[in-house]
Formats: sequence, structure tokens, C-alpha cells
Amino acid sequence: MPLPNDPWLVALVSIPIGVLIGLILFYLIGYIRKQRAKTDLMSRVNNADELLKSDEVDTALFIYEDMVGHLSEVQYPDIYSRIKNGQGVCYGKLACITDKEKNLTKAIRAFEEALKIRTIEKYPLDYAMTQNNLGNAYDIIAEVRDKEKNVKKAIRAFEEALKAYTIEKYPVNYASTQNNLGMAYVNLAEVRNKEKNLTKAIRAFEEALKIYTVEKYPLDYAMTQNNLGTAYVNLAEVRNKEKNLTKTIRAYEEALKIRTVERYPLDYATTQNNLGTAYSTLAEVRNKEKNLTKAIRAFEEALKIYTVEKYPLYHELLISNMSEVKQQMKGEHL
Repeated sequence: MPLPNDPWLVALVSIPIGVLIGLILFYLIGYIRKQRAKTDLMSRVNNADELLKSDEVDTALFIYEDMVGHLSEVQYPDIYSRIKNGQGVCYGKLACITDKEKNLTKAIRAFEEALKIRTIEKYPLDYAMTQNNLGNAYDIIAEVRDKEKNVKKAIRAFEEALKAYTIEKYPVNYASTQNNLGMAYVNLAEVRNKEKNLTKAIRAFEEALKIYTVEKYPLDYAMTQNNLGTAYVNLAEVRNKEKNLTKTIRAYEEALKIRTVERYPLDYATTQNNLGTAYSTLAEVRNKEKNLTKAIRAFEEALKIYTVEKYPLYHELLISNMSEVKQQMKGEHL
């Protein structure tokens, strides 16, 4: 029989059987320990994710931060990036309660850390999810600092998410991200290129509504219709006033098919206030008395929810809106 000429095979053959078994056991035990450690880590991160879903944000954040302090980014990149994404979501939620700018800054940093691992090539869905989260954080922080700069970053993040969240493969994620993108364009329109950015916002909301139908996703449908109405009412300030206000009213009325006073009172009141404002503005160009009457009726509906006891600031705003409309009505009859 010819002797083997593979140097590695020769080396293995020349190792005593006892040593060979020892090496195998050494590597096997190491592998088992590593797998056990990974299972333990996965269990902890799953627990933190569940706590986050239940809005136990502080507890979830404690677990994420404890884990990331003892975790090798190189050894467990998928777990590390998942923790960083979770941290970002926690900080985003905390920003709604306290230290808005500080917590959003931390959220952005965490999402950007996650994205060093979650590339579109290796983890397309995780990449899209984290980009969407990053976009939301930038859009909200734009309310307190560097509005144009941060909204542009939000738009860029949402557009990155849409590279993976296609309408064919992930229609619901596509719709959600398009709605977010639309709101970012509405915000950008407040600081530059109003007509151009509102047109982009409307296009994004209409894309979302291809998926968010009233039959399948009624709440998302109503939310997106309300956002669409806001885009149209703002666009009416720069072009085709009557036409765009008519579209505004139609969108708000669509939203109110779902946002009823019995089931969603706060959303109902918000949309009724928006509707009242649209009617009062439409009264400037046609059917003044008729549209002012409709405006008053909408404000009165909103006041059923926005009472002075529960929502004094909103109540005051509505009373002011209604008073202004009533003054216009008096002027009409003079």
C-alpha cells in the first residue's frame, strides 16, 4: 500500500491515539461551552425583547446594558447588534417621557452601532428594521435641534430601509416605512422646498395606502389618511387652494370612518379639529357660510373629547379656533 503524501494526514497518523482523543475532547468541550454560552445569551436577550414589548423599558434596558458590557462584539456579532437595536428602542421610548434630546442621541448612537454589523448584504431584514428605527429617532430629534439636518438624515434612513422592505416581499413593513417617510417629508417642507417636499410626502402616503386598506388595516388606514390630509392642507397654502383643500377634507373624512368617538376618542378629536380647520380655510374661497358651519360642527365634535377638565390646552385651542370661525360668520351676516 502506498504511503499517504498529504502532510496533514501524515501528522494525524503520527499522533498517538490517546493524544488525538484528548484533542478531540478538548475542542468538543470548547464547542459545547460556546454553544451553551450562546444559548444563555439568547435566552437573556429574548427576555429583554419581551420586556420591551410589554413596555417594561427600564428593566429591558438594564438587561441590554448589562449584557453589552460583558459581550464580545467579534464573538457574537448577531447578538451584539440585536442588543444595540434593543437599546436604541429603549432610549427612543424613554425620550417620550424625559430628557428628549439626550435619550434620542443615545438611541441614534445605539442604532448606528447595530448597523456596523447589520449590513444590507448580510442581514437585510435586520438592516431595514434598524434603519427604520434610526429614521424615527432622527425625525423626532429634529423637533428639538437642527431640524433640516436631522430630517434629511431621517429620510435617508427610511430610504435605506426601503431597499429591503419592498412592496412585493414585505408589504406591511413597506407601508409603515412609506408612512414614516411621508411624515419626514412633511417636516422637511416646513423648512425648505415646501411644494416639492409636500408632493413627495403625498406620494409616500399614497404608496402606504396601497397596502393599508380600510378592510385589512383599518387603524393604519385611518392614521395614513389623517397624515395625507395634513400634507394636502399644507400644500393648499402654496398651490391649487380649493382643489387641495377638497382632497384634505376627503382624507380626514376617510380617517373618521375608523376614528369614531366611541372607539378612538382622542384620534377622533384630533381629526375633527383638523377637519374644522380645513373647512374654515375652504370657506375663504367658496361657500363661506356653508363651510364655516361645517367647521363649527367639527370643532364641536372635537370638544366632546377635549374637555377643559381633561385636556385644557387642546380645549383652549379649539375654543380659539371656534371663536375665530364665529367671528367670520358674523362678518358674513353684516
